[in-house]
Order: sequence, then structure tokens, then C-alpha cells
Amino acid sequence: KKGEGFMKKKVKKALLNHEKIAEIVKESGLTQEELAKIWGITDRYLRNLKSKDADISLSLAYIISEYSGKSINSLLTINA
Repeated sequence: KKGEGFMKKKVKKALLNHEKIAEIVKESGLTQEELAKIWGITDRYLRNLKSKDADISLSLAYIISEYSGKSINSLLTINA
């Protein structure tokens, strides 16, 4: 059937790269609390994003991308 081969391939997962987030926070000159408020998340969630690669919503990736001027692709890391 059409598309069966596609479904059998190993799925890769895109995660937010924590090093990129830490870099954006540092470059912003704002506190984590201030930046979290701008992005519409808690400062605890932002601390988590800075400490490990994480799943995030596309809408949050877009917000961070728009804020930082970096492409969404540049904020992600691909895991097999």
C-alpha cells in the first residue's frame, strides 16, 4: 500500500536545545522571571528548558523564535 514504507521508518524526535535557550536567556539581559513572563511560561519551566532538551509546543517554539530572531530549526535538536 502507498505510504507503508514511510510508517516503518524510525521516527526522529525534535526537542528544544537547552544550550540554545540558555544562550538566549543570557543574551536577553533580562532575569529568567522577566523572560518567562514575556514568553507566557513559568520561571520554573524556563529553568527546566535551560537544563535539558525538552519537548515543547510549536507555539512556544514560535514565540521564542520571534523573540530571539533565531529560526525554529536552529532552536531544535533531533534525536533518533
